[in-house]
Amino acid sequence: MSSMCEIGMGYIPEEKVRAVIVDGRIPDEIERNLISDGINVIKTVRHPRLYDAISYHPDAVVCPLGGGKLVVEPLMFGYLRDALREYRVTVIKGETELSSNYPGSTAYNIAAIGEKVILNPTCADPVALREFEYANLLLVKVKQGYTKCSTAIIASNTIITSDKGIAKAASESGVEVLTVRSEGVQLKGFEYGLIGGCCGRISKDCIVFAGDPGTHPDWQQIHNFLKEHRIKPKRLYDGPLIDIGSIIPVVEIF
Repeated sequence: MSSMCEIGMGYIPEEKVRAVIVDGRIPDEIERNLISDGINVIKTVRHPRLYDAISYHPDAVVCPLGGGKLVVEPLMFGYLRDALREYRVTVIKGETELSSNYPGSTAYNIAAIGEKVILNPTCADPVALREFEYANLLLVKVKQGYTKCSTAIIASNTIITSDKGIAKAASESGVEVLTVRSEGVQLKGFEYGLIGGCCGRISKDCIVFAGDPGTHPDWQQIHNFLKEHRIKPKRLYDGPLIDIGSIIPVVEIF
């Protein structure tokens, strides 16, 4: 099924998506559950310069713009351009080659929600930044470089985050925010992962989780928040929540 999507809504499909971009190391159970739901799975390959925990993370190398456009990191451009060839999307080559050290690993990790973009403009890839500015989107500026993996995008003006800086800036810009604890999402080699990295929207009314969202210490608040916005949670993996670098929907444009 294909869908029209305006720029600035790159993570928010209006209809069920045809495919998702995911970490190439996801558990088989996640892949099977996505496929059984009629969604094609596009797996990333390892980025040679990123540290191991995020070296396959799609939100490190792909920045959806909406309107069927994605900006992709130069070293991953050829692979993802070919992987996305059968879909009616435009894959744009970014300018910034990632490096292992923060903030050199953050250029494409940008949270675009509705008519707003949460980002650290000093870290953002110039190509993505020009696209956002051309579309006249409001840039919500924060100090955090990893804004997408720090942000679960629920609706066009609604997010969940554990980052207090993002929560404050987003709220001041008119975004509805649920702030949760950092604990509850696993990332190998780190004390914890990030809430945006364990989930993704696959339709107008469904968000999927890499793991059981009921294991999160703030699950009751998350559950109520999703219910309030008429978003159904779905578990893809029978285990704790794991940060897999977001589940990025591939949204086509006619």
